[in-house]
Amino acid sequence: MILKIYSNVPRLKTEDKTGNKHILVKNSSCQSYRQHWHDYFEIEAVVNGTGKHILNGIEYSIGVGDAYLLTPVDFHKIIADDTLEFINVSFDKKWLSEEMQYFLYSSECAKRRKLDALELQRFISASELIKSEYENEGPCIRQLIEYLIGRFSPQAKGESRTVAGDEHPDGIMRAVSYAQQHFREKMTLSDLSKIAGYHPSYFSSLFCKVTGKNYTEFLTDLRINYAKKLLKSGFSVSESCYASGFGSLSNFSSIFKKICGVSPAAYKSTDK
Repeated sequence: MILKIYSNVPRLKTEDKTGNKHILVKNSSCQSYRQHWHDYFEIEAVVNGTGKHILNGIEYSIGVGDAYLLTPVDFHKIIADDTLEFINVSFDKKWLSEEMQYFLYSSECAKRRKLDALELQRFISASELIKSEYENEGPCIRQLIEYLIGRFSPQAKGESRTVAGDEHPDGIMRAVSYAQQHFREKMTLSDLSKIAGYHPSYFSSLFCKVTGKNYTEFLTDLRINYAKKLLKSGFSVSESCYASGFGSLSNFSSIFKKICGVSPAAYKSTDK
C-alpha cells in the first residue's frame, strides 16, 4: 500500500503519461522539474544544456552525454542552469524479461552513465528505432530497450560482471524480481517460495546460493536502501520507516544503525 506521505511527491503513472500505451519516446526540454517518481521505468540522456540532477537525494552536475536510468523506486529532481534538452524513453515492465528486471534492481545496474559522442548518437538512434518499432508494431522493441539498458551495465564501462551463484534458475529470478518490486509490503519466505515454485526449505537454500544472502538479509537490504533514498529526499525518519516496509520505528532505527553505522536521523543530516 502506498502511504499518504507520498501525497506531496507526485508519482507519474503510465496512464497519465501515455494513455493505454506502455512506451513513450520523446524529445523534451525543461528549466526545472520538481521531485517526483514513477510507476514505470525511464531512461534519459542530456543532448544540450547543463544543470543539476538530484537522484535519491544526492546532487550531480549534468551536461551533454549524461544519461540516467530510473526504476519505480527512485526519486529525482532536475534543475537546469538555463534550459536542458534530453531524450526520454519511458516504458513499463511488460517489455522486460525476468532476467532484465533482476538486473535493473541489482547493485550491478548503474543509475548514471557519461556517454561519449558516439555512444550518445547510438542512444539517440536506438531511441528513434524504439519509437518507430512501437508505432509500427515491429518485433524488436524488447531488444532495443534492453540495448539502452545495457549502457548501464558493467560491461558498458569495460568492467567484468560478477553474479552471485553459478546460475539463475527462473524461479529464483522470478522471486527476486517480485521482492524487488514489493519489498514495502508484508512478505514471507513462504510467499516467495510459492512465486518461485519451490518447497520453502529448498527455496531458502537456492535463494542464498544465487543471491549470496538469505531471505531476511535480502529483504532487509532492500528496505534499508530504500529508506536511505527517502531520508535523502526529504522524508522524515518516521515516514521513511513505514514507507520502506518496517513495522516499528524502534526496530527500524536499530537495524538501520547496525547496517549503516549511524542512526536514521544522523544519516539524514549528513552529506553522504
